[in-house]
Amino acid sequence: MKKIILSALVSIGWLAGAQNSFGQAPTLTPTARSFTLFTAIGDVTSTGATSITGDIGTDKGALTVSSPGILAGTAHNGDGVSAVAADDVQTAYNSSAVFTTGTILSDPLGNRQDLSPDTYRVGTGTTVTGDLNLDGGGDPNAVFVFKINGALTVSAAANVRLVNSTKWENVYWVVNGQVDIGSYAAFKGTIIANSAINILANARMQGRALSTGGNITLDTNAVTNTLVAQPLPVELVSFTADRRGGNALLRWATAIEKNNAYFAVQSSLDGREYTTIGKVTGHGSSSSPQTYAWTDTNLDGAAASAVYYRLAQVDADSSTHYSPVRTLATTLVGGRLQVQAYPSPSQSPCNLRIEATQAGPATLRLTDALGHLVAERQHLLVLGSNLLSLEDATRLAPGVYLVQVAQGNVRQTVRLVRE
Repeated sequence: MKKIILSALVSIGWLAGAQNSFGQAPTLTPTARSFTLFTAIGDVTSTGATSITGDIGTDKGALTVSSPGILAGTAHNGDGVSAVAADDVQTAYNSSAVFTTGTILSDPLGNRQDLSPDTYRVGTGTTVTGDLNLDGGGDPNAVFVFKINGALTVSAAANVRLVNSTKWENVYWVVNGQVDIGSYAAFKGTIIANSAINILANARMQGRALSTGGNITLDTNAVTNTLVAQPLPVELVSFTADRRGGNALLRWATAIEKNNAYFAVQSSLDGREYTTIGKVTGHGSSSSPQTYAWTDTNLDGAAASAVYYRLAQVDADSSTHYSPVRTLATTLVGGRLQVQAYPSPSQSPCNLRIEATQAGPATLRLTDALGHLVAERQHLLVLGSNLLSLEDATRLAPGVYLVQVAQGNVRQTVRLVRE
């Protein structure tokens, strides 16, 4: 298992939660909405063949996604994004945690129970058993808010069913206690809790699990925040990755496109953390078949035994959607390097974290986006973790730069953005 640590900065805007005449949704900012799993204080641990769609993170804790788990999103651990999300989740919980208002429900919930849009409250902990039917009455904006003054337990194989136009993004569970979603259960909605959230073996969740403080654990689950990672708004009929010598040839084709601004070609060395390596302009709106291609010339220079590729399709309104992942094996020789530049974007001095599997001299090259050499120096790497200050970056003009670390015939390149 591997601890993931990333750095990122994002702009923040406020987005009011959905509301109607029945229920008042908690207010979540775009930053908080981007997460499928998040805790302000605690560990996020995923084991088994878990599939996670959407961002995950913790502001104070460890973040672990074990193989063969898949993360189609970004991991944030103690960075600028997680700090903002921690404040946002706490604010959302505080604004909604008034457990003395709302239509009273008694424990347990479910057992083929039918509920209409409303704000509901349970004065103690409660259990969901069997089927719980949330009936929107044909209104796609219908809001359901559940305020539970105690622990929430979802029994094994229980099912939260959305009927008559109800959407999971308009269902909220505000919980004053621990949440346990039982094996083989099917849960929907956004959880905002103040304690641990456990998603047990083979349970499925469509929504978000957010905690102001407590560990989040998963075991062979499928969890998705489809507001973040939706199917491509184009009809993607193929996406392939093929070896061409030491390069990777990526090709894809579309049948229909709508408001398609461009494709960002992304690669990863572990299937979790992705970096954009290229950009291909789309055809906007088109009803004719279109073909695209991109060549990654660094396949055999990658410091891993395999490289993962995906497409991030970006609409004209900047919303992003992801393709399936394709994988190619490399011909790795000698040692391995893992390089991270942080913070990026940055206005402050930049640092490099280099994980090396063999000690020895390495060459550090800093180039601009056109490939012009900006700085070059030698450094002696030790086995394991190396932390270096990239002092040359403090004098850079705003823009995109590439940092390449070469040790023997192994090379690793990362992007650095200066603001």
